[in-house]
Amino acid sequence: MKKCVLGMLITCLGLLGAGCSQDKNMEDFKREQLVQNLSRISSVSGTYSGSVISKLDGTNLGAVILKIQAKTDIQSSEQRAIVSGTLSYRSITNAEIVFDNGFYDNITGDFQVTIPVTMEGGVAGKLSLSGVISNDKWNGSIEVQGQSEFGGELDLTKNASLPNRSSIEVGGTRLQQMKRLDYVYTGAYRSGDSSVPFKMNFINRDILPEQRFYKLFSPVRIVNVNCDLTDFELNFTNAILDDKAGTLVGRDPVDQRGTPARANLSCYRYDNSVEDFGWDCEIQTKVTILRLHLKAKI
Repeated sequence: MKKCVLGMLITCLGLLGAGCSQDKNMEDFKREQLVQNLSRISSVSGTYSGSVISKLDGTNLGAVILKIQAKTDIQSSEQRAIVSGTLSYRSITNAEIVFDNGFYDNITGDFQVTIPVTMEGGVAGKLSLSGVISNDKWNGSIEVQGQSEFGGELDLTKNASLPNRSSIEVGGTRLQQMKRLDYVYTGAYRSGDSSVPFKMNFINRDILPEQRFYKLFSPVRIVNVNCDLTDFELNFTNAILDDKAGTLVGRDPVDQRGTPARANLSCYRYDNSVEDFGWDCEIQTKVTILRLHLKAKI
């Protein structure tokens, strides 16, 4: 009987020891996997730079600097290897965004990261960066999800100096559309027998750097439009500018005192030449409709 009990005790201790050994082996395995994953990412970590080329018309939109590195992150009480980094843009506007959710496959060389962007009015969007890393080259694209035709192609080289481009080499349709937010558009409307001057301009409300990236690669943007009707002003916040359709739509503005007003703004872009472009607009209030031909003041 004693031998039987002793045998059972030894068996239980053996099983317990085996369980501890399995737990230890699992911890060792996870630790080794973490080290390997960090090593794979570290092998391609560094700074890649080059030009971003518009998919819309093949023009140079400016310079991009991509920095990536390996980091550890704790998720569900376990450590995992992640790709973190920054993406800097140098052109008519400079901006830098930070990410820590990148993915890298050392077998295929695939690299991906999706950066959430919160725009004005709480509108959410996603900026997607994807490509392949091989032989110290990073080839891929950057785009707003769902708007790939307005994205940019990237051909980046590790440890390369920034491309030396003159201002005349950086431009094209997309940057021209962005720059046109800086112009003042003037015209006039009829009030009885009088012609009253009218002025419209866009107020840049970019707060976060990723918003600048988003607007560069998305044809649909949210803008703040100020309409100066000489005697009073209307400010259309969260107006929708669609560069693809060439339209501008706003509603429910506030006046110069911040008081809500009832009015709708509807505009169509015209583009006759580099010096003759602007908007044909209609502003409808409770009492009247104003029709306006607004030309950019260059």
